[in-house]
Amino acid sequence: MGIGFQSGEAAASQQGGFTYPNVINVLKSEGFINTLAYSLWLDDLTSSTGSILFGGVDTNKYHGNLVALPIQLDTQSQSISSFTVAFTSLQVTAGGQVSNFNPSDPLPVILDSGTTDTLLPDDIANNIFNGVGVLTDPNYGNVVKCSLADDDVTFSFGFGGRGGPIINVSLSEFVTPLLTTDGSQPTFENGDPACSFGIEAAGDNPLLFGDTFLRSAYVVYDLENEQIGLAQTNFDANPNNQNVQAFQASSGIPDVTSTATAASVAQTFTGNPRVTEASATATGDLGGGTSRSATFKLTPTGSSGASSTGSSHSNAANPNLRPGSFQFSGIVAVGVIVGGVLLGGSLVLL
Repeated sequence: MGIGFQSGEAAASQQGGFTYPNVINVLKSEGFINTLAYSLWLDDLTSSTGSILFGGVDTNKYHGNLVALPIQLDTQSQSISSFTVAFTSLQVTAGGQVSNFNPSDPLPVILDSGTTDTLLPDDIANNIFNGVGVLTDPNYGNVVKCSLADDDVTFSFGFGGRGGPIINVSLSEFVTPLLTTDGSQPTFENGDPACSFGIEAAGDNPLLFGDTFLRSAYVVYDLENEQIGLAQTNFDANPNNQNVQAFQASSGIPDVTSTATAASVAQTFTGNPRVTEASATATGDLGGGTSRSATFKLTPTGSSGASSTGSSHSNAANPNLRPGSFQFSGIVAVGVIVGGVLLGGSLVLL
């Protein structure tokens, strides 16, 4: 359903500028909320429920400071029509070692709940693929051993430049279930189960920070004031234990401590993203493709000592490593799945 800017509705570009009151506009006009705003809490990968809160912020659903970011201009429409913010830094911490993958300049990224994976610039994505030892399979896309979820690796994404929010994402949030359409699980040659890796190279698509990123963030979409609030999610929050602060008419985001304005970008992508979906007709085994040896210092969480690259403790995607303990929750992720892209107010089905 459309809960974005009216100027971003599909009809606005496809039917001569026609727009309509979408869900969030109707909620305000009928008096259910004071401001065109909502908050999103997806919870972690194994959770069966999350929450969307219209017209308010739930302070029990995040840790630390809630920091606001200005939503950036779309050059196509010369208006604010998508949830674009300035992505400014990325650090990966593995086995006590820190690798910097900061973009040379701020980049426009869309915080997009309609996308399953996170689409990064090709060079950054490929460095990460090499770091964790991703296998790119012709049938299933980017895959890793499910046991990679046990490794102590943290991705720290920064937005808005100096003073902006930093969202930490565990490697485990990028290791997602992978099942074929017949219900079987693909395996490596030695029988170890394979999982999808929830980062992709964007290629010709816009940079989209989808669910594999958004699960680790509490995100407040303030359409009226053209801001997005970000804070580190509280995975342990009781969904029934709420501390809701309502938006007031003509006010900003409740509980925001600051606004990061040190970086600005412009969204230049035009048209609808087209993310290739991998085939799901394979029999279950992985074959061919591009294999990589992990360059990050992969260490199982709780291990007493750091493991070096290529040691028996690494969970990189090769057929000779230990089986993992990844638990499936009935989620089907066939290859690379993008069910839809939430650009402004429209859900573009792919």
